[in-house]
Amino acid sequence: MDRAVSDTIQRRRFWKQLSFWLAGLSLLMLGLVAFRYALQTSIKRSELRTAVAERGSIIQALAANGLVLPEFEEVITAPVTTDIEDILVTEGTVVTAGQPLLELGRQELEAEVGRLQDELSLKRNSISKLRLELSRSLFDLQVRDSIKALGISSLEAALDNARRLKRVGGATQEQVEQAELELLVARLEKRQLENELATKQQSIQAELRESELEAQIRERSLREREKKLAQTVLTARRPGVVTWINKQVGASVREGEQVCKVAGLGAYRLEGSVSELYASRLQVGMPVQVRINDSLLTGAITNIRPTVENDVLAFDVGLDNPSHALLRPNLRTEIFIVTGSRPNVVRVANGAAFNGQSRQELFILEGDRARRRRVPIGLSNFDYVELAEGVRPGETVVISDMSDYEHLTEVVVRE
Repeated sequence: MDRAVSDTIQRRRFWKQLSFWLAGLSLLMLGLVAFRYALQTSIKRSELRTAVAERGSIIQALAANGLVLPEFEEVITAPVTTDIEDILVTEGTVVTAGQPLLELGRQELEAEVGRLQDELSLKRNSISKLRLELSRSLFDLQVRDSIKALGISSLEAALDNARRLKRVGGATQEQVEQAELELLVARLEKRQLENELATKQQSIQAELRESELEAQIRERSLREREKKLAQTVLTARRPGVVTWINKQVGASVREGEQVCKVAGLGAYRLEGSVSELYASRLQVGMPVQVRINDSLLTGAITNIRPTVENDVLAFDVGLDNPSHALLRPNLRTEIFIVTGSRPNVVRVANGAAFNGQSRQELFILEGDRARRRRVPIGLSNFDYVELAEGVRPGETVVISDMSDYEHLTEVVVRE
């Protein structure tokens, strides 16, 4: 009959099988490594990118984006709410001072100017009528005052006669008192007329001043509208280039709305942007280099914006030569913010071989061999990498990616 296999025998079988598979796996891995070593001991020269080490200066810089902007840009706005009637220039047109740019609708303004002119004429005519009426009223009061003065003189003479007649017995005391009372009443009436005359004169002056002020207000409103009517043909205030213009003929624009922009051609500035990760490293006054095509322009940071938007920090750059011929409005450029520099160092062109570590394994060409060296890395930028030591000027450095050969100290270079 069958007997059960003991636990001891089962464990021995398990460990024997495990050892067998581990040994096989180890042999397979060793074979793969050996195969890799066998395959990657040589490389074609055409597959290599190389550069010759040289002496020169090097700067370390932060890469940023730049936008060329005019040093000044005139914003032209609509003087009134109206429609665009005609476009006289296009974007990119070079204009001179006083050159017409676009025309706005004039019909409503012309009608309003005509209405204000009529209202001003009516007001001035009413002022003339008021002067005549006030002059007549004043003249009537003056005549009444003169008549009252004559009446007082007559009453004074009558009082004197009554007093003389009383002395000779020809008049009674009551007649004298009656004459005195009439004279007193006449004098009071004259004082009343004099006061009315003075008040009327002041009233006349006040009414005239009020009417003249109203006329002045209407005249100022008319002059303002006439000025805006003249501004319906929008012109450039200084020479420059049209960077933007509202091209929608017939579109309605509100008073104060932008309709055109004219930028100066004489000088430019840059607006840069960089990741907020470098915000702590930026300072006003730091030198920068601006790459346009194959040319480098120099300048410095003049202002750093206080806020970060969309993880981007903006700053302004003033150029040493703001009138350079390569500068154009809205041109996109590369900006390199200089954070350090060293003169007369051994440098080599930047390439895929450099990964940002402070010490790297580089391959140096020596005849038909590329030999590995451990080289300390100094400053670096988009163009060059500083080789602090271990490489002499004139030696050829492999700058392409050699990570597949990092296990070798020497690689054969085939033609």
